[in-house]
Order: sequence, then C-alpha cells, then structure tokens
Amino acid sequence: MPELETVRDTASGVASRAAPRSRTARERVREEMTAEILAVARQHLAREGAAALSLRSVARDLGMAPSALYRYFEGRDALLSALIIEAFESLATEAERAAEGAAVGGPGRASGKVGDADRWLAVPRALRAWALAHPHEWGLVFGTPVPGYEAPQATVAPYVRVAAAMARPVVEAFESGRLGPAGAQGGGQPGAEAVLRQALAPVAEGLFPGVPTPNVVAAVGAWSTIVGTVSLEVFGHWRNTVLDPEAFFDATMRGVAHSVGLA
Repeated sequence: MPELETVRDTASGVASRAAPRSRTARERVREEMTAEILAVARQHLAREGAAALSLRSVARDLGMAPSALYRYFEGRDALLSALIIEAFESLATEAERAAEGAAVGGPGRASGKVGDADRWLAVPRALRAWALAHPHEWGLVFGTPVPGYEAPQATVAPYVRVAAAMARPVVEAFESGRLGPAGAQGGGQPGAEAVLRQALAPVAEGLFPGVPTPNVVAAVGAWSTIVGTVSLEVFGHWRNTVLDPEAFFDATMRGVAHSVGLA
C-alpha cells in the first residue's frame, strides 16, 4: 500500500534525502524564476481563486510569453501542485515548531506541570495562526476542490508532517501510560472496532502504532474538528455569531483533546 508506506516513512523521519551539493548558476536562476512565478501565482490566487488560475494570466503579469512558463511548469495543474506543496510545507514547519516547543520549551515544562492536553493544543493553535495569516493558502488546501484537478502523490508527505506533529503528544502519552480512554466508537456495533481499525490503517499504523482504535478514531475526528473550526473562522462564517473566535477555538480544542484521551 503506497499510502501507508508514505505515512510510515514521513512520520518516522527516514525518508531518504540526497546529500547537499552546490547549485550551478543555471539552477540558481531557475529557482529564482520559479519563486517569482509562484509569488505572482499567489497574488492571482488571492484575487481570483484557484479555479481561475492560468499560466497565461501569470505570464502576462510577469511580462513573459506563456510558452516561456512551460519551461518551469507543464501546465496549470503543475502550478497548482507547486502552490499546494509550498503551502503544506509552510504549514508543516509551523506545526513541527509548535510541537517541538511544547515538548521541550513550553511554559511550565521544566517543572513537569504541562499536561498532555496543553502540549497537544500547541499545534492546533499554530495551525489557526498560520491560517489567519495565510487565508488564501488555507483555502487552497482545505477549501473547495478545483474542478478537474487531482493533487499528486507529492502533496502527501508535507500533509503527513502536519499530522505527525499532532500525533506526537498522543503517542508519547500512550507510551508513557498516561493516555486515557476515548469515547466509545461505532455505537457498540459488533465488530465496529475491527472495521474502524481497517478503515484507518494508514493512520493507525503510520502515526499511532499500538494506540487503541477508539483513541485513533478520536484523533482523526480531532483533525476534522480543527480544519472545520479554523475554516469557519477563516472563511468569515463566525461573523456576528462567535464574538471571540480565539476563546471559542481554545475551548473546543480542549474538549477535543480530552475526547482523544489527553489530560
């Protein structure tokens, strides 16, 4: 199963990396031009949305012939993929930074007073902050799908980095014997747990090895709640409804953390 292998490799940090080498002048020029193309494409994304993005319009703003852009991107879908990967990598970096800070340098950590729920909460907070600072990129990766576009496998690895940062406190709590029970899943239906374990196999085996199925299900549900809650705020649906989105978000996330079994 390729998806499972990707999750395993990314989560464990064993994905192979080429040894660093000096870039040639041609490579540096290409990287600079690619960065400029992506910068203009992000402006179009903000103004017109992903569905309206085209190489022709980006080329026009750059003062280039559309055919010249095909030396950098094979088409609209390749440009969209580059923007999605760039957004996920930026989001993953923030998630990992938050997870690491909560693990080793968060307030109260030295005294051992920071609970697993507080450690876990650091990542959702970082995701929300990134989304508010990059609303169009958030919309690109979590908003309405672009008609006719299918994201390539290359987008999976940075996505898994975000998930791995969120899984880290859950796995550590489980390995230390601190992870509490999650709510019952499957409504008590006979065999429901086995069905759910199979349904979530890539996540359970790649990110939550050994963690009980109800906790894994709750953790996947937590991800759905995070994306939904942040999206409602980013897309303006809380206007005149939730007057303090930050307080509401924190309260919601604390409830989610406890449902996962974190205290």
